[in-house]
Amino acid sequence: VGDKEYSFKGLIGKVFLYEFDRGIILPHENTLSKAKEDRFNLMKATACNFSQVYSLYHDPVGKIDKSIAKLSAREPDKSFTDKDGVTHNMWVVPRCTEVDKISANMAGKKLYIADGHHRYETALRYRDYLKAEGIAPEEGEHESDYIMMMLVNMQSSGLVVFPTHRIIHSLKKFSITKTVEACQQYFTIATTKSADTANAKLKAIYAAGEKGFLMYAGKKYYVMKLNDLASMKEFMPDSSDASRNLDVSILHKLVLERIMGIDAENMANGVNLIYTREQDEATKAVDEGEANCCFILNPTRVEEIGEVALAGEKMPQKSTYFYPKLTTGLVMNKL
Repeated sequence: VGDKEYSFKGLIGKVFLYEFDRGIILPHENTLSKAKEDRFNLMKATACNFSQVYSLYHDPVGKIDKSIAKLSAREPDKSFTDKDGVTHNMWVVPRCTEVDKISANMAGKKLYIADGHHRYETALRYRDYLKAEGIAPEEGEHESDYIMMMLVNMQSSGLVVFPTHRIIHSLKKFSITKTVEACQQYFTIATTKSADTANAKLKAIYAAGEKGFLMYAGKKYYVMKLNDLASMKEFMPDSSDASRNLDVSILHKLVLERIMGIDAENMANGVNLIYTREQDEATKAVDEGEANCCFILNPTRVEEIGEVALAGEKMPQKSTYFYPKLTTGLVMNKL
């Protein structure tokens, strides 16, 4: 990523399915209905997990890391480099004392879903569907009571989260001048025509632990830094500080909803909002007249994700993008 090399190891295994309200497996992001319907149809047709749900756990002293290191000390059973230049190594491990030790150390831990919310919710639905149809027994365990997961230590230095930027389109009465004027109630705003300067200022906001983002409406960037976190309490009175203090929450509540008039339903349905990981794609959409403006965000911190999940809350859709994506089809789990 950039000029820095990262690596991390995790475990791929079967994890028992729990409803979210049990507080054992915790989501951090809202999901979209259409994506879940597609996945449900795939599971019904194939009775298989093709890709892992990517989940994080707390292991600050690294007990499980030590076991993983022992089990992966030899040459990997499979190794390949994908089209993005990411190298994937896999060790196939039989049941052994070290595996039992991992299971024991996992007992009592909470799992935080990093990527795969749609797959997890679909697995719950599929399990219930099989029981309702009499395909799986009502009592006793069945393969559909488990889901394949990749489990990674939340304290791993190799974790990378990219931001997901917002492209705003199809607003009939959009005025950049009026938008900036309205935003000045909450933000200190600086302007620059240089993308490099704007990005440097955005990184400085992140490094200082402050909240902000870039707005681009063509020709120049508006660097927007939040003046006071307390202003979010008015618009999210029932939420925790963990949720209120997220850059995406601040953008959605103060700017998109309050100032631009894009309600949460329109955001969820993509009526005025497109998500992209590529900053160039976002600014290009504006320059080519396909969008009113775009917002360039800093990444969500891993610890923020854990805090929101632990509070029993969810972030807006597309708040996080864990990189790299896990490879589909490398391991399959028959149901």
